[in-house]
Amino acid sequence: MAPVPCVSDSTYAKCQECLDEQCCGIRLVMKDVRDAISNLLDKTSLADMLEREDKAAKIEEGILDFSI
Repeated sequence: MAPVPCVSDSTYAKCQECLDEQCCGIRLVMKDVRDAISNLLDKTSLADMLEREDKAAKIEEGILDFSI
């Protein structure tokens, strides 16, 4: 799930052009991106995804659901 190899937990690889990995702004932001993706996927079930798909299809068809 890592957007760049230097923030991967399972397939880490140092970026060749990086001089100081601990201070690299790109790496720091991409680590936040990786963590956000991981957190979202951890709390989203397959049932959640299917429900979102169903709601999106209904909106696309112009069917409004006002149930609570």
